Amino acid sequence: MDPNQKNNKKWHKVRIFDKYEDANELRHIMLNNDETGLLEMKIYRCGPDGSKFKLKKYFPRSTK
Repeated sequence: MDPNQKNNKKWHKVRIFDKYEDANELRHIMLNNDETGLLEMKIYRCGPDGSKFKLKKYFPRSTK
């Protein structure tokens, strides 16, 4: 990873869902519980023919 590039984020898988609504509900819960405002979440299609939904999160590391 190049620290000079803008998109240098390492996303982590949270969970895979069968329905978009379930993934979106957990995404909203996690974002509402984040007191720092730094948490980022996104939902990707995955599985056979895009039939499942993967929730991923990114939280920046603190720089020392």
